[in-house]
Amino acid sequence: MAKKKEMTPLMQQYWGVKSAHPDKIVLFRMGDFFEMFHEDAQTAAPLLGIALTARNKKSGDQTPMCGVPHHSIAGQINKLLQAGKKVAICDQVEDPKMAKGLVKREVTRILTPGMVFDPETLDAHSPNYLMAFDRDTLSFMDSTTGECFYYLVSDEKRKKQLIETLNPVEIVLAEASEAQFFLIKPDTWAGVVSFHESVLKTEESLPLSAKRLLSYAQSMQGEGVLDSLQAFEKRDSNFRMQISANVFRHLEVFKTYKGDKQGSLFTSIDRTKTAGGGRRLKSWLQFPLTDLERINERLNSVESWTKNLETLKATRKTLYGVGDLERRLGKVGQPQSHPRDLRSLSDSLQSCLELLPVMGEFYGKQEVLDKIAPLQDKLARAFVDEIPNNFREGSFIAKGFNVNLDELIDIATNSQEKVRALEATEKEKTGIQSLKIRYNNVFGFYIEVTNTHKAKVPADRYQRKQTLTNAERYVTDELNELEKKVITAKSKRADLELELLNDLKNDVRLTLRPLMVLADQVNQLDVFTSLAWLALENSFVKPVMKSEGAIQIEGSRHPVVEQMMEKAFVPNDVIMNAGQSVLLTGPNMAGKSTVMRQVAIASLLAQLGCFVPARKAELPIVDKIFTRIGASDFLTEGLSTFMVEMQETAEMLNEATSQSLVILDEVGRGTSTYDGMSLAQSILEYFLRKLQSYTLFATHYHELTVLETRYPEQLVNKHMAISEKDGEILFRYHLADGPAQKSYGIQVAKLAGLPKEVIQYATQLLNRRERNSPSEGSSQMDLWEAVASQPEPESQPVEGEWTQGLRDLEIQKLTPLEALNTLAKWQQELS
Repeated sequence: MAKKKEMTPLMQQYWGVKSAHPDKIVLFRMGDFFEMFHEDAQTAAPLLGIALTARNKKSGDQTPMCGVPHHSIAGQINKLLQAGKKVAICDQVEDPKMAKGLVKREVTRILTPGMVFDPETLDAHSPNYLMAFDRDTLSFMDSTTGECFYYLVSDEKRKKQLIETLNPVEIVLAEASEAQFFLIKPDTWAGVVSFHESVLKTEESLPLSAKRLLSYAQSMQGEGVLDSLQAFEKRDSNFRMQISANVFRHLEVFKTYKGDKQGSLFTSIDRTKTAGGGRRLKSWLQFPLTDLERINERLNSVESWTKNLETLKATRKTLYGVGDLERRLGKVGQPQSHPRDLRSLSDSLQSCLELLPVMGEFYGKQEVLDKIAPLQDKLARAFVDEIPNNFREGSFIAKGFNVNLDELIDIATNSQEKVRALEATEKEKTGIQSLKIRYNNVFGFYIEVTNTHKAKVPADRYQRKQTLTNAERYVTDELNELEKKVITAKSKRADLELELLNDLKNDVRLTLRPLMVLADQVNQLDVFTSLAWLALENSFVKPVMKSEGAIQIEGSRHPVVEQMMEKAFVPNDVIMNAGQSVLLTGPNMAGKSTVMRQVAIASLLAQLGCFVPARKAELPIVDKIFTRIGASDFLTEGLSTFMVEMQETAEMLNEATSQSLVILDEVGRGTSTYDGMSLAQSILEYFLRKLQSYTLFATHYHELTVLETRYPEQLVNKHMAISEKDGEILFRYHLADGPAQKSYGIQVAKLAGLPKEVIQYATQLLNRRERNSPSEGSSQMDLWEAVASQPEPESQPVEGEWTQGLRDLEIQKLTPLEALNTLAKWQQELS
């Protein structure tokens, strides 16, 4: 960074700050704006969509700069953080009016993607995790909600999977762990890496990674940030279904293939009324249970809510008033928090207290009643209806909240009456009826007398303050005394109100534990009631869960596709015994992938505690879900579609168990026919012979269907039914017994709009190959060689005038001679 040789005191102050924070964009407070200079301005301007200018063009100072108003800084900071930048806020720490010379400025906050300025600028349904790790643990912290937890995990692959699933926005490393980080860093992770060596000294028995996060948070925003954090919770991932990021992507759980949230499974089932409830539902969807007892507890809770519709409706209406309780609690402890944040917290708590009767008993309920009800009452009484934007000048605490404040409010409120009384007295004493007492920020209170009456002004009491063209302005000792009382009262009022505000914030901090307990219970209540509403709204059914056994789903539906379709969705029955595989054949677009996905989604929903889209369902506990669906090229990493396909298949073969659910869609299609078919058969037989997982295997290799005779108990052939009439096909989307008799590839190509000439030629080639089908005992290669040895067909005639003429010809009206002449003409055209 190049500094100018001659700098003003202001720019010297700026460079002192910038040199201490070279890796951050410095927001430098100047009056009503936060300004950015030099490289910071050049970086920030395009990200914020604001103009880049020079500091003082007239004086030849071409320092690049840009700025944003201080009152709208939250959104702009969020843009910088989302772009992966770090921000240092350098604020004015003294009143410019009281400053002697240059206003004192200091860095008051350091912001990173994991330590944000305003939580309201974040996605309400997504956590904002910081993460750190050591050899045996992964620790996570969300400073916006106070959530802190860690996992005991040493396996690098499991660490990577957790990082992929929880997707922290920032990872904090010690320098020595940088090399290890690249062993567990997911390829798709795009967050920010920060370095921090220190760990917080604490009496708690916490892993090193958790202590590093606490130290980092403290270094960013001071010791006060620790007051808003919960104690670190140890979490166990062993009793959760294991799902990779690829499976979430293949099943479009949180985003569609296009990257949109709309159209995802989460969006289709989310009926939560609070932001905290939405985050809890997302967490349950990320980590479905494998403990049968806990799954049934959740399902029973949802069922109980479906049986009381009126209470369900009333509860959901009250939940709507809760808002984002956790992030409101987090925001209250931040330096930039506003009295409106406390009033919003009061509104949230009011709704929460109204919900207590329907929550039932929970640990800490009595403490919630004893401490939170008085706190909510105090907050509700504290503030006026219209809180001013600039609260530091006071006038936001309601009258009646504090006796000392009421006295100051009376003085400030009654000042106008006292001014009017003094004005009336002066008019009577001087006889000047046009005399006015007025106020401005420069002179304070003054008496204004027009030139017509200035001769009547008593010289012994009136002191001239200002001369105008048509009037004179004066002050008196009595007016000065009144002004002093009013201004002193206003100043004392503002100071006292800020003091009371800090007391209220401290009350919230001291009540944080029961507040977090309440927030946790409200989040859970919101999830249960939302799942109940979803079940009633979409005719979902409570699944019968069992530790093992067959998958039996009657009338299975895909919840996302069903909601997006204008026509009625075609349900299907899916039955798979333990250790059984279903070999699914049929043309593209017939619904194979949808059927397979909806089986996986049913297991996913059931094990998070949600009813499933079906008429009836009996489901075993699934320990893992594996999917291989569609093309997933990673060209930037030099990986082809086929390589990715084989890598994902290898993961299944190495990690699947007899309790795993496996979905394979057209394995082997990325290479030659014989290689692909050989791999597909070998993979399928590996599942049948060795793994015996619940396997749905879709393929276009119809030759594999004969394996049912070799594995009659373990392999079941199914196909997607098709209706065919006059060469046209109709997709019925019905799962039927047995293998498909035809692939219907040419018919599908015709529906897709391929040129008629291409379709005709393909049909001829197909017919020729079918006529030359190999005899028993010959290989499929013989068929292809027989077809390849035949001469290429002649070019197909393109329809011309003679073909149209043939269609239009009215044979009954032709004489024999006319018919003969017409045929001769067409023969000549063809030759």
